[in-house]
Amino acid sequence: MNIQQKIITFVLLLIVSVIVVGCAQKLTEEQTFAESQAISDFIYNYSVESQKAFQKIHQHKNLPVNATITPISIPPEKKIGNRNKRLVLLSPNASLRWLRAYGFKVNITSYAVMISLKKGNSHTKSYSSRPRKYSKVDDPQYLQIDHSKIRITGITRWGDVMWITDQYGKLRVLTYE
Repeated sequence: MNIQQKIITFVLLLIVSVIVVGCAQKLTEEQTFAESQAISDFIYNYSVESQKAFQKIHQHKNLPVNATITPISIPPEKKIGNRNKRLVLLSPNASLRWLRAYGFKVNITSYAVMISLKKGNSHTKSYSSRPRKYSKVDDPQYLQIDHSKIRITGITRWGDVMWITDQYGKLRVLTYE
């Protein structure tokens, strides 16, 4: 009897562990999709708010303003090839590697970040921004992604490439993985 009890106990523990591992994987997939959705929603809301603020400034100065707001809308999931990939916000170092791999020349100084797009032997377009200083983490405008809180201080779209500037003045590329 003692051996049979050990076998039954072992089989039951194995079944329980398989169920727990299976549920844990689903939770992580749901969590990653929730992060992708949060990034997408945050950028949509940020673009609407910044366009409204821009309109208020121009209306205050009695300048002509385009009344239609065109928010930046990016889906949290995108079909690439035969797979669905989720929207991710790369870390600052991974973002720089990603930009350089796609043909951008990135020059970071203590005053600004300069980006130009390589075309043959020349650089055609360029982007430059002043870095922002760190601001409070308790601010509700922060986006919680995994264990870090980031705040978008600028969004740049260059064709299909899109990146944000975070509260530290670092570039963070938005891409699908």
